[in-house]
Amino acid sequence: MPSFETVLIRMDRIGDLVVSLPVDTHPALGGQRVHWFITKGLGFVPEQSKPRREFTEFSRRFSIFEIFRMIRWFKTNKPFQVIVLHAPWWVTFSAWMAGVPIRMGRKSQWHSFLFLNLGIRQKRSDADRHESDYNFELVERSFSRLGVRTTARFDELLDHYLELEAPQPEKTLSAKGLKARQYRVVHPGMGGSALNWPSSYYIDLIEALAREGTVVVTGTNADNKFLAPIKAAVGSHEKVRWMVDELKGPELLDVLSLAKSVVAPSTGVLHLAAGLGTPSFGIYSPRKLEHPKRWAPRGSHVETIAPEVNPDTPKINASIMKVVSVQDVLTRLKELEKNSHAS
Repeated sequence: MPSFETVLIRMDRIGDLVVSLPVDTHPALGGQRVHWFITKGLGFVPEQSKPRREFTEFSRRFSIFEIFRMIRWFKTNKPFQVIVLHAPWWVTFSAWMAGVPIRMGRKSQWHSFLFLNLGIRQKRSDADRHESDYNFELVERSFSRLGVRTTARFDELLDHYLELEAPQPEKTLSAKGLKARQYRVVHPGMGGSALNWPSSYYIDLIEALAREGTVVVTGTNADNKFLAPIKAAVGSHEKVRWMVDELKGPELLDVLSLAKSVVAPSTGVLHLAAGLGTPSFGIYSPRKLEHPKRWAPRGSHVETIAPEVNPDTPKINASIMKVVSVQDVLTRLKELEKNSHAS
């Protein structure tokens, strides 16, 4: 009997992982022992998910060491199948080299044609549904190809989203001098894969929110191109707590979990906040591949805003983000907070 029947693989960023983990609730995986391969450093996400997921972290960067480590894992644990949601080429190569019997995934890049033996074509570039829905569809179609009966009420599966719990929120807030529900979090930075709101607008938003209470600004030094002008303008404000590069993953969950609300662009922090049940407000690009239809956070208290423009419009540039005004965000954020409190 193998240690794990199925390995699910999503080696990407935080947000991608958050919208992928729920796919292990697919009925085709019911009764199986499932294991996840994820990107190194993101273990706090499955660790704090409800229910907790079993996982192994690997570096995304190619190295002979990681290839042999992964092949050794496969040969030791002998899973019957792997489902590759997203991974670099050497991951599918490792599954092939290790002789994993069923290697499912999306036929897209060159390595998927070489190393998968059950490939599914999906045109995710159409961006006509949510990323989580694409993942569920991939599992559904893959197991249908194996002869597993299609899922009754498949559409109901698509309502599933990842629930998270913070490990030690009271302890972290005490250490940071914060009080539960008496601060808002603004996370202006992002990986740069989508259009972002102008830094000047974040400055105006933070200043407006700081007139009402404490604002915690989170991020990492990798976000510096977004954060530098914001820090210069409001970093010394008495009501602004600058916590850039101060929070480890579990501490970030703690701070997000007890915030009054969280405002961010299309980035992993927004997905974490939504999974924690915190009112989460996302400022999104209108471009098709970056649109909230594809990448919105999922949770019980979520709101997004994006410039109203045809997403198929060619050459949508960064200036379009100025269409979303600070007042628009403030108004809708407070409505979100009010509604979430009422529920």
